[in-house]
Amino acid sequence: MADNRLLEELNARLKAKSIYDIRQVARQVGVPRPTEGRKERLIEEILNIASGRTDPASQSASGAPPKSAEYDRQLVVDILRCREISLSSFGAESSEGHVMQVSDAVVSNEPTEGLLFKSDGVWYLNSVNGGEVFVSDSFVTRFSLREGDYVKGALRRKPDSGLAGLVNVSAVNGVLPEAVSSRLDFEALAPVYPIKKLSSSRGGNDVAGRMIDLLCPVAAGQRVLVVAPHGTGKTAILKVIAEGIEKNHPEVKIIVALIDARPEEAVDFKRSFKRADVIASTMDAGARVHVKTAEIALEHAKRLTELCKDVAFILDDLTKLTLAYNCGAQVGSRLDTAALDAAKKFISSARNTEQGASLTIISALSEGGDEIENAVYCGLKDAGNMRITLSQKLARLRILPPIDIEKSAASGDERILTREELDTAVALRRKHEDGENVIKLFENTSSYEELRSRLK
Repeated sequence: MADNRLLEELNARLKAKSIYDIRQVARQVGVPRPTEGRKERLIEEILNIASGRTDPASQSASGAPPKSAEYDRQLVVDILRCREISLSSFGAESSEGHVMQVSDAVVSNEPTEGLLFKSDGVWYLNSVNGGEVFVSDSFVTRFSLREGDYVKGALRRKPDSGLAGLVNVSAVNGVLPEAVSSRLDFEALAPVYPIKKLSSSRGGNDVAGRMIDLLCPVAAGQRVLVVAPHGTGKTAILKVIAEGIEKNHPEVKIIVALIDARPEEAVDFKRSFKRADVIASTMDAGARVHVKTAEIALEHAKRLTELCKDVAFILDDLTKLTLAYNCGAQVGSRLDTAALDAAKKFISSARNTEQGASLTIISALSEGGDEIENAVYCGLKDAGNMRITLSQKLARLRILPPIDIEKSAASGDERILTREELDTAVALRRKHEDGENVIKLFENTSSYEELRSRLK
């Protein structure tokens, strides 16, 4: 329940008010029949709402209408704030079904932050401190919070069980909580063709990055697919793109979602990207966790896009996510169309928008695997508008990066590349159809100018 000292302070402030002022406050906080009864009865009802013992009613239209719309706004805010603390302290159910109650003796708050998500109708923060923190519906309503919001605040913890509830919100997605209440809905952002190039080159003689920039450029708002047989280095290509964006575009927020990942891969990504949010579900987590991890990470990317930011979302990988969806369909060794539809809906979230924000989704798709993986590939191979295909032959010969230039391209690259870059890419494809020769040409040149001179 709420801190007794806070309730006592509210009681004293209410007693100092006139019956008229108390009726105005009672109407605002949801006391039923606010124009009826004595002063003591209204104060008791207000304190019951503040302590969480009773729920507010909708504003009553019975009785005489108020003579004025004026009321003590700060007092109403403090009453509702007291109620939020009460509900957070009562709030979450433990796994055994017991209700968490935080002792009044516990007055210290711990800082916390994490992604907001909903499970079985209850809101939680997936706290970076470990564990889940209950979030009251009143916080969600008051600040217009949505699943995937990154919330910072403070929690109050029950000492004997460790169960925790959020008691205040200080920031949402890096801005003040009030700033997100007027944001647009992601689905209302009008998609347009990608035009802003996101450079993958990491500097020096970075063959992989330079090849991607020229032959299959990444652009803000694309759906990028790295199509690769097993063992050809698709994760390495994803890292090249992510590292290039991190180096060349500090304004772009990078989110990495690793699905069914090896534990060492998750640690490697977290160490490799200092500015990125890396969200992982390891191979021992199970299909349901894989799906939830990917979807929460995508919702976080959408929330940032709603704040007019450019976001690059790296998913490793789309095949694993589709198979995780398929496990939920319980169709054995066959691929259910619902799993394909879910995966298509996932990657279709990528868009460049008229409002200036963008969500780029970069993922991988396995080719040439078992029967069900081939079904996934056939169902999703046309879902992207930029494709990097890796060659198993080049990978076996250790010719890296094993990019198949014949099968790698970006749709609408004339909107992304300069005229000079586009002419160079066309000349390169005409003169060198053999991928091995192209890779050697990039290895032996350090700039596009030198590359163009070799093509003359």
